[in-house]
Amino acid sequence: MAEIQRLFQPDAAFDPETIEVLAAALDNAWETIGKSGSRFARPAYSRAMREVIAKRIIEMAWSGIKDQRQLADDAVRFLEANYNDNLSNRSKPDYWSQRLRTAPTLLSPGN
Repeated sequence: MAEIQRLFQPDAAFDPETIEVLAAALDNAWETIGKSGSRFARPAYSRAMREVIAKRIIEMAWSGIKDQRQLADDAVRFLEANYNDNLSNRSKPDYWSQRLRTAPTLLSPGN
């Protein structure tokens, strides 16, 4: 949770319950990425990529989305759309979408 909290601007107005949802969404999104075999989960990339995902989750929460699953799914799709993994099977458009569909327990509420 500290990782999400350090990215907030001082004037951000998220209540403690929302912060817990955001932190859980980050963990869920990161677990999906890690299990996908993406190079973004490797130590050389992980810090920067987790920050990209955390910032995206915060941005979406500011726009009004507060559902953990929606936030996590959006963060993974955002990474897919904006960052190239440069691995042959991960450069295909549907790779990440398939990973989201095959990992529903990772993103189910309460995980």
